[in-house]
Order: sequence, then C-alpha cells, then structure tokens
Amino acid sequence: MEIILDSKPNCSACKRTKLLLQALDVSYEERDVLENESYMTEAKATGLSAMPIILAGEEILSGFQPAKLQELFGSL
Repeated sequence: MEIILDSKPNCSACKRTKLLLQALDVSYEERDVLENESYMTEAKATGLSAMPIILAGEEILSGFQPAKLQELFGSL
C-alpha cells in the first residue's frame, strides 16, 4: 500500500506522525505542501485542513491520530 504524507515544515503534528510511522516501520512518501504547489492543491482537494494529511489506500487521515495509525499499521 502506498502511503503519502502531506506535511509542512515546523508542524509538530507532522513531526509526531513521522516519528510514529518510523516506529511502526511504515514506509511513506513525504510531500512538503509549501515547496510544491501541486502538493498543496492535492491536499486541499481532500477537503481536510489539519496537517499532516495521510493518504493510505482508501483511508485519508488528518492531524496526528496515533490510535488510528496503530490500527492501520500495527502496534508497537
């Protein structure tokens, strides 16, 4: 399953999400929405505004959601 993490620099929720995904040994593609306008457009198209936005198959998550991430990718 391809995992895409749309994030912003200096975003504490983004940093915590990345640390949790790494702890769960989940590979993901990080996309900085401030560096690439098309990433920002795609993030806005989800209708979600809290960063990070995580696209995982059919799932779309917004913000730091440790319980949901552990449910999707396994527990520590």
